[in-house]
Amino acid sequence: MKVGIVNDSAPAVAALRRAIALDPAFEIAWVAGDGEQAVQLAASHTPDLILMDLLMPVMDGVEATRRIMAATPCPIVVVTMDLGRNVNQVFDAMGHGAIDAVDTPTLTESDAKLIAGPLLRKMRNIGRW
Repeated sequence: MKVGIVNDSAPAVAALRRAIALDPAFEIAWVAGDGEQAVQLAASHTPDLILMDLLMPVMDGVEATRRIMAATPCPIVVVTMDLGRNVNQVFDAMGHGAIDAVDTPTLTESDAKLIAGPLLRKMRNIGRW
């Protein structure tokens, strides 16, 4: 499954890369640092799944989700640092087509599989669809 990552935070991108690397069924298709870049990349290289942050410069994740779903629909999971604090934006993104949401994993060597578990389970379930 080819996965697009949309996040402007280098530590979050690194954590997502490490989580994805835990399962050989997943491959990173591209990484975008903002929503506008994600819209362009999704149009030219539509992945099987997009992991979308919400709070980014240039274009936020809600607007990027809206535009991607209008032009080149594909499954989008919101992955953000604090779901509870961003609940309004999470629901806005889901209203535009995002199918699920999860906190960004914060991985360390000792607990990578445990912490990445919720994200990887969601990704596997989407892959089964």
